[in-house]
Amino acid sequence: MLALEVNHLTKAYTGNVVLAGVDISLAAGEVLCLLGPNGAGKTTFISAILGLVKADSGDIHLFGEQQHGITRSRALRQQLGVMMQIGSLSANLTVFEQCDLFSSYYSNGYSASELVALAGLEDHSKQRFGRLSGGQKQRLLFALALAAKPKLVFLDEPTLGMDVEARRALWQQVRQLRQQGVAVVLTTHYLEEAEQLADRIAVLNKGVVVASGSPAELKALTRYKVIQCESALSDQALLTLPGVKHLQREQSLCILHSSHAECTVKALLLADDSVRQLEVRPVALEQAFLQLTQSNATIEE
Repeated sequence: MLALEVNHLTKAYTGNVVLAGVDISLAAGEVLCLLGPNGAGKTTFISAILGLVKADSGDIHLFGEQQHGITRSRALRQQLGVMMQIGSLSANLTVFEQCDLFSSYYSNGYSASELVALAGLEDHSKQRFGRLSGGQKQRLLFALALAAKPKLVFLDEPTLGMDVEARRALWQQVRQLRQQGVAVVLTTHYLEEAEQLADRIAVLNKGVVVASGSPAELKALTRYKVIQCESALSDQALLTLPGVKHLQREQSLCILHSSHAECTVKALLLADDSVRQLEVRPVALEQAFLQLTQSNATIEE
C-alpha cells in the first residue's frame, strides 16, 4: 500500500493556477524531493495533502484512504509528521517544555527527553525558544515533527538557517527515517541536499510536474555534458567545435558544455593531438534543474 497517492490535483487562487493536475505517489521507506522555483506550487501541494487548503479537484489518498475536503481523521493525523517552511513556537517556553507539550499530544510517541535528544539540544533544554539561534530552532521543529513516530513526514525546507554540521546531522536522521520505513516528502532549495537524500525527485514548474526520476535520471534528461581538458586551441577554436554551447577556463583547464559530447570530443582530438587530462561527465543536478525549469516542454519520466 502506498503512503501517498495524488492524482490530477488542481488549485487556483483568484484565477491564478498554482497546481495544474499534479500526479505523485510515494511508498513506505521512500524519500521524495519536490524541487521547483519560488511560486512553483510546492507548499500549496503539501498544504492540500494535509488539509490546510482545499484542492479544487483531484484525488488524495493517504495510506490507501481517500481524503475529502480539508477533513483529516484524528487517527490519520497521528501517522503524519509536519515541519512547514515558516514554523514558530511560543517564544517563552523552554526547549524541554516545548517537547513535553508535543509529547503529551500522542499516546505512543516520543517522550520529552527523547525529543530533546532528537533535536540535539540537550545542552539547551532549559533555554527559551525565542533565545535559540535560527539553526537550533529548525532542529527543534524537526524533532517535534517526529513527536508521534509518524509513518509519513513532510519536511518543507528543513535545513534553512542550519550550519553545515547541523545540516549533515539532519541528513543522517532523514536516512534513518527511511531505514525505519518512514515515507518522507522533502522540499529544499539546496540541490546537494536533494541529490544526497532523494530516492526520487519531482520537479514542479508553474504547477506542473515537468520531470520525475532519480537524481541520476534527471541529470541524464539534460541536453548537454561537461568536457574538461587541457588544450592548445584558442577560445575561438574551441567554441567552433560541434555541439559546444559554453566555454570557461579554470587555470590551465578548458571546461566545455556540449549538447553532442561525442562529436565534440572527436573534433577536439582531430584539431589538437596534444589534448591532456580529458574528462567527460554529466552535468551537476543544479545545471539539470535550471535547464528543466527554464524549459517550457514537459519531460516524461
